[in-house]
Amino acid sequence: MKLTHYAFGEENRDNGTLVILHGLFGQARNWTAIARRLAEKYHVVTADLRNHGRSEWDANMTYAAMASDIAELIRDVANGPVHLIGHSMGGKASMVLTLSQDADLVADLVVVDIAPVTYDHDYTDYISAMKSVDFDAVSRRAEVEDALVRGVSEKGVRQFLAQNVATDKETGKMSWQVNIDAMANHLSDITGWPETANGSFDRDVLFISGANSHYVDPKDRDHIKSLFPKAAFTSIKGAGHWVHAEKPDAVLLTLSAFLNR
Repeated sequence: MKLTHYAFGEENRDNGTLVILHGLFGQARNWTAIARRLAEKYHVVTADLRNHGRSEWDANMTYAAMASDIAELIRDVANGPVHLIGHSMGGKASMVLTLSQDADLVADLVVVDIAPVTYDHDYTDYISAMKSVDFDAVSRRAEVEDALVRGVSEKGVRQFLAQNVATDKETGKMSWQVNIDAMANHLSDITGWPETANGSFDRDVLFISGANSHYVDPKDRDHIKSLFPKAAFTSIKGAGHWVHAEKPDAVLLTLSAFLNR
């Protein structure tokens, strides 16, 4: 599948290409501010993963499928191996790519607040709340946020989910821009880690985590090192799972240091 993507700093292509991927319920635009800053030096591409943003929908929402999409994207936008950056679900898809036959497409990897493990997180309440929104009864994003209250208690999460609403320019009708059914059918895949993703990626990998997040547990470092022998770890103070949104300047500095090493 060809992913909808956005390019910045085309004139800096000779300095290398960065490809940045969002997490579950996210979009490429979540990374635009950081992408623009990085594009002062590099060619930067952000993408909407399948079933998200402006990319196409498909019933298959496995990491193998997502990794295949990313490989196709890299071949389309870059002249050689890229610096790959992925947050959460995008980080897992990126790791699966580097452990596949297409690993040579990646020069190095940055994984943001996720690990190659199976989690017990359950997004069923989020999905049920999103499915329950009556778009005949709402006309503003704020009303969508209010409609999510019964299933999503955190205001910040409601605001984040409501960013996935699109409005038809002709009819003015709102609808979800994410394929909720595909996500619901593949929740175990999304929260899991595919058994086929083994072997190792013997290039530099940086794991960035939020200091207030529990997604990257120190007890998993041996497992991570078995897949990524050159893995390094750092955390961002005062940040949770959405590290890039909460502490963008710190993330930018960390990425720049890694890229300039």
